[in-house]
Amino acid sequence: MYSTQDISSYYHRNIEEYRSRNDPEAIKAVAKEMEALFVYELIKEMRKTINEETSGGLGKDTYMSMFDMELARLMSERGLGLQDMLLKELKGDFDKSGIRNQESGYLSPQGIEQKVNKLDNQIPTLEPQPFTFPVNGVISSNFGMRRHPIYGDIRFHDGIDIAAPVGTDIYPIKDGMVVFSGEQAGYGNVVIIDHGNGLTSKYAHNKVNFVKEGDLVGTHTAIACIGNSGNSTGPHLHLEISERGEYIDPVKLLARG
Repeated sequence: MYSTQDISSYYHRNIEEYRSRNDPEAIKAVAKEMEALFVYELIKEMRKTINEETSGGLGKDTYMSMFDMELARLMSERGLGLQDMLLKELKGDFDKSGIRNQESGYLSPQGIEQKVNKLDNQIPTLEPQPFTFPVNGVISSNFGMRRHPIYGDIRFHDGIDIAAPVGTDIYPIKDGMVVFSGEQAGYGNVVIIDHGNGLTSKYAHNKVNFVKEGDLVGTHTAIACIGNSGNSTGPHLHLEISERGEYIDPVKLLARG
């Protein structure tokens, strides 16, 4: 059974096996291990962005580290393009600053760390994905209290209405997975998308839904088209956005994009 400390030093031990070798096979193996190490650290950083409500404890952490380690090795086996960059660097002639010992010819751990840091600076940082407007139209009803257009009473409007011609394509506000595609009472044809981290969006009164439950969609995927299904006074999109079960104003969210 691996411990957390064992996992953190796993790749270092593998690289150390080639310490006294400078042949092409050893250099290629070191490049492969370094790419796996980089991918493993990248996966760990990505996991930190996940908002987990409860801690899994040491057992879960160790299991996930083992899983991430094997995933990193699998991705390295397929290749991400980093190995070619590393091989080019490792095969070059370096100075006596510890990157390569001119007497023994092996790569020191300090030199390997310098190479990894150099690669870190060459890889662009992933920026948060902006939100996009779902349809080319005009907002005809805002979020909040309003007079219901059919029943005439004052009630809370938990989304916004965007008027557009029938058949106009509708797109997700952000990448995600379709968790519902079908009919709902009053809303007609509906598509609901889960964007992760508790964020969901709902697209209602559609003429036709183009996607089904389980589909992965992006901001360039047409998920439905404007219609007049359900309780509606004209062709429009009713857009709802909720975050962890609470409705939020779509206009304020979309303004971030």
